[in-house]
Amino acid sequence: MFKQWLTRAAEEHDVFLFLLGYRWLSLLPPLVALLASPDHGLAHLVFLSACADNLLLTLLYPRVNRLVLRAPAVFGVDLIVVAAFVALTSGTSSPYYLYALSPLLAAAFFFQMRGALTTATVFTLVYSAALGWSGATVDLIHLLTQVSSFFLIAILFGYSSILVERIRRDRALLAQSNATLERTNRELESIHNLALTMQSSATAVADVQEIILTTITNAMGFERAMLGTVDQDRNTLIGWLIHRQREGSQSPTGLFHTTEIPLAPEAGVIARTVLNRAPAYAADGLPPTNDLAMNQRLKLGAYAILPLYMRDHPVGVLIVDNPDSHTPISPESMRSLEAVANQAAIALGSTKLCVERAQKLAIEEERNRIAMDIHDTATQSLFGIVYTLDGCAKMLPDHPNQVHAKLIELGAVAARTLNDLRRSVYDIWGGELTEAEFRSELMTYLQKLSAPASLLVEIQVEGDFNSLAGIVRKNVLRIAEEGIANVVKHSRATHATVLLDLAHRQQRLIIEDNGCGFDSTDIDPSSKGFGMMSIRERARAIGAEVQLGDCVGKGARLEVTMANYVSAAWEANIHADPACR
Repeated sequence: MFKQWLTRAAEEHDVFLFLLGYRWLSLLPPLVALLASPDHGLAHLVFLSACADNLLLTLLYPRVNRLVLRAPAVFGVDLIVVAAFVALTSGTSSPYYLYALSPLLAAAFFFQMRGALTTATVFTLVYSAALGWSGATVDLIHLLTQVSSFFLIAILFGYSSILVERIRRDRALLAQSNATLERTNRELESIHNLALTMQSSATAVADVQEIILTTITNAMGFERAMLGTVDQDRNTLIGWLIHRQREGSQSPTGLFHTTEIPLAPEAGVIARTVLNRAPAYAADGLPPTNDLAMNQRLKLGAYAILPLYMRDHPVGVLIVDNPDSHTPISPESMRSLEAVANQAAIALGSTKLCVERAQKLAIEEERNRIAMDIHDTATQSLFGIVYTLDGCAKMLPDHPNQVHAKLIELGAVAARTLNDLRRSVYDIWGGELTEAEFRSELMTYLQKLSAPASLLVEIQVEGDFNSLAGIVRKNVLRIAEEGIANVVKHSRATHATVLLDLAHRQQRLIIEDNGCGFDSTDIDPSSKGFGMMSIRERARAIGAEVQLGDCVGKGARLEVTMANYVSAAWEANIHADPACR
């Protein structure tokens, strides 16, 4: 029990409890003196009075503690009591000397140096008066020694009390500084994580949203965070995600992901705060939006609203609250959130800008590809048709037979142009090309070329055809068609092979024939025709390299190496088989 009492006193920093302990221990000398002379009736009465005094203070110590702090004059009563005990028991030789020091110690601890010296002065007067009143024998040397000890104890413990108070104040400041440093450290870590997010070129907008939300809840310690993005075209907030601290490492979930909040003053507190561009702390209970379903799902009480702006353009809004503990967000926490929100706005805005640029670039590349297809096929064919029709009109009516023959040829040209346009439309559509369709398309194209019956074309596919991306499959098909067209038109070969090798790290398309071959020095890389230029452009579009075999009189070899498109299945086999590493 005594150990629990000491622990409680130490934990609560309650000086009064320590002074009570001193007061009880100081009764040991009177007890010894009482046992040595048991016949002294007055000594028994004084001892019982001292015990009763201590017992009363012990039972009522919280009230007495507060009373002493409010009215220091209460010390006067205690000084008279202890002085009386000393005067009634042998004067300057009284065993209650240590007991009489307890008011001095209390004054020193409660009121530091000034209070201790004042109490020592008053006690000297009261003590001297008590000795004179009692008529006890006074030893002048003892009296001077005791009075000197009053002031020495007052100075010693008063100064010690000042030091203790300074230590407590310094500890409080240190604890406050540590809390500030911890908050700053979390803030810097959050900003660092968001900065790393900006450096990742493969990060999508949803990934950035997830990193921001988990940073607010997991790293900064808030219980819930919500993030909505700005749709510039509709001028609305949309794409809401929410993350709660209790979900741990779970990914953020959609919160009415498609719900739109117009960026207009009448749309609610959130929209007005975004338009004002200044962070706000809402604790007035006003509905955050004018969407009742959204408000019921949000269940917001007191929350922080942080608009996300980049270069004067709104990119989103961040909402943070503590719905479980209902802990308000302090001004220091708001400043930390503002710092993180500024970095989050840059990360989110930069990612959205990169995505938009990539989309525009993809659209531009697709437009260029379609323009190239139309220019190299349909445009040239239509020009030939128009030129021939003009010639036929001039030949009529004198040469009807020749005109009839030309019109038949034009019909075939128009049919081929129609097929070319259909192929271009097929490339626009998002359907995935299968291995069977790849073989079928090549054989159909070979028939359209009116290849000689003496030419045997063999088509081989090794490895997983599905490992190629859809855009790669279509470009490989068009390159193979151009390669076959060159074989039919120029090689005079009897055997040709189309090999699509997907079983190795460097995926390749190889077209070989046993024809007359060619001299690579005669190939003009800047040629504007559909042939080799089209092959090179399509290869460049998928990050591939084109090589032509220089073998005059021994056939030709066209090799397209797709080093940047590694088969996912091949990679899995490499990692699973140690012998392949």
